[in-house]
Amino acid sequence: MSDFPTVVFAPGQRIFNAGDAADHLYFIQAGTVQLLDAQGQVFVEITDGESFGEQAFLQGGVRGATAQAKNEVSCIQIASEDANQMLSEASPLWVPVFEALLLQQNMHNALRSPMA
Repeated sequence: MSDFPTVVFAPGQRIFNAGDAADHLYFIQAGTVQLLDAQGQVFVEITDGESFGEQAFLQGGVRGATAQAKNEVSCIQIASEDANQMLSEASPLWVPVFEALLLQQNMHNALRSPMA
């Protein structure tokens, strides 16, 4: 994943808002990210080694929740445009595998949420 940029977010900084375009996937290297519902309440916290932003990542779409940094957060950021380009150049087998992994991550996040 060294070809993708690392981004750093300050404590309290919004990473994206509900309703924004779903155009990036993030892998947390350090720190904690809070996901907030429509009322601005934290419904789950994710940390080192976990990912977020996978919902509707490849097909496009909008964010279903708001993400903000709880403390200083360092993430690997993958643009959907870059991921789609890589997948178009790879074996056709990789597209359903990657989509299945994103779906599995989405389901994992939904199960962790007390709102699920």
